[in-house]
Amino acid sequence: MSTQLIITIILIFTSFFLLQAILNAQFFSNYYTEQAFNSIQTDLLEYIDNMDNPNSDLYDEMYKFTSTRNAYSVIVSKDFRILLSSYTDYTIVLKDAETDLLYTIIIPNNDYSYTLNETLSVNLYEYNENFYGPSTITTQNDNVIFSNNSLCSVEIGCISISGTVEEINKPNNLNYLFQENSIVNQEITKLTTTDLNDKAYEYGWWYKSTNGPVDTLVFIHEVRTWNYVVTIIPIEDTSTIINIISTYNYYVYLTAIVIIFLWSFRLSSIISKPIQNIELVTREIAELNFNVEAHEYNNRENTSLSKSINLIAKNLKNALETLNNKNDELTNLYEEQTQQVTLKKQLVSSISHELKTPLMIMQVTIQGIIDGIIPVEDQEKELLNVVEEINKSSVMIQDMLQIYRLDDANSELELSEFNFSNMVNFFIKDFESIIKQYELIVETNIKDNTLIEADQKLISRVISNFFTNAVKYTPEGQRISVVVEEIENSIYFELTNYGVTIKEEDLKSVWMPFFRGQRDNLEQRLKTKGTGIGLYLVSEILKAHNCEFGINNVINGVRVYFYISKTQQ
Repeated sequence: MSTQLIITIILIFTSFFLLQAILNAQFFSNYYTEQAFNSIQTDLLEYIDNMDNPNSDLYDEMYKFTSTRNAYSVIVSKDFRILLSSYTDYTIVLKDAETDLLYTIIIPNNDYSYTLNETLSVNLYEYNENFYGPSTITTQNDNVIFSNNSLCSVEIGCISISGTVEEINKPNNLNYLFQENSIVNQEITKLTTTDLNDKAYEYGWWYKSTNGPVDTLVFIHEVRTWNYVVTIIPIEDTSTIINIISTYNYYVYLTAIVIIFLWSFRLSSIISKPIQNIELVTREIAELNFNVEAHEYNNRENTSLSKSINLIAKNLKNALETLNNKNDELTNLYEEQTQQVTLKKQLVSSISHELKTPLMIMQVTIQGIIDGIIPVEDQEKELLNVVEEINKSSVMIQDMLQIYRLDDANSELELSEFNFSNMVNFFIKDFESIIKQYELIVETNIKDNTLIEADQKLISRVISNFFTNAVKYTPEGQRISVVVEEIENSIYFELTNYGVTIKEEDLKSVWMPFFRGQRDNLEQRLKTKGTGIGLYLVSEILKAHNCEFGINNVINGVRVYFYISKTQQ
């Protein structure tokens, strides 16, 4: 890995960290406040609507909202004075059924609605001279309203009574609970000198306030015309959150940079040095020194590349030796048969041209690798293409010409009506000898006399290619299944050869030119070598005929198929 690349990666990490820190500092606080505002807004508006209802119990509404939202809420006058309550505690007076004594009990929560003359059983401890606190409260139906046995210690002791509720004294609001709270007092004091005009929103007024380590959202809403409800929602201090995030990111990015440094040296040894050694070998080959070999076998990619370069060097050496031998033969022939000088010159020129052209292609490819024109990931493919170039150029040219004709918009298919079933049976018979030689089992389900209108020569090429591949790669003794049938307005062709499958990741690529999937332990039975564009040509032919086609694996086999329009009767 180069130094420039390491520096670039570090700069990217650093820039991203700085950008994130700036965004956190500038926008996170507003974003967090907006999210907190949206989170509370629905419940808050419902709370204000309930408070504004003349028939609602202000104490109940305030208790329910503040206890569930962890909020502070007080009712104030228009000049922001906290209104007093008729009672400062929620109490009931219970008359003991046995002694007729009256006990004033402080109610610890507002989770139950008490009614006059209701029978309750309670355990009490003395709160002060005039009041008692409950450790348990149970209804006549044994429903436990409140329970906290820890309130009755051995030192304090408790008394148990059962009686009826004679009196209920409930505050008309919850102001008494919050009027001594420092945060509430601070905000109420601030509101007496604050201009609310720039803090207005659709339903009242709101602003964000900082109270030491805790930030709060403060809402002011008008209720029942003459009062305000001031609601204070504590939220997390955003500066603390930002500091935590920034510190965490600092360690993450610093760790990433350290890892990049450590791995850069290892990757440099693994990647750069073998490539440099291979480059030296290719330079020698470019200078026509074919006695060198690449020995970089430390990983699969370098092994494959080294073997390809060594194969190129060997083939180039053989090609040059062949060229020299041919030139020697032509020279001798020229000396012996001076009367055919013109013919010999043409022969030498033709053969030399045919031999030198592949050589020039190889040399240009290698030079492209050395000069860095060809990317590293494409080098192996290019080198393998050069090796194959010598053996398959002629057949490939014919196939490519056919493909060009199919691609030519001005070129028309030579359409004619013919018996498709007979064509398929012809190829089965044509391959009969090799089928018998390898004891292949051919199963057929071919409908008789299926007629199609198509280019007979091109469709014949398709069927030939499918049969050729099936015969090549079906293991000895395995089955080949052929189906021809009518499906609605189409003729359906299917060929399945068993005993071999194609890797799932290769299925989408088999129609691509020059693609060769890996076929392990399969015997090459036909002498002809493929050009690498056979299935590509097949796909172009089927596309030209507007056919639906495909290839897929079945259980222990490979299936190819296509649909072609039948002749309308």
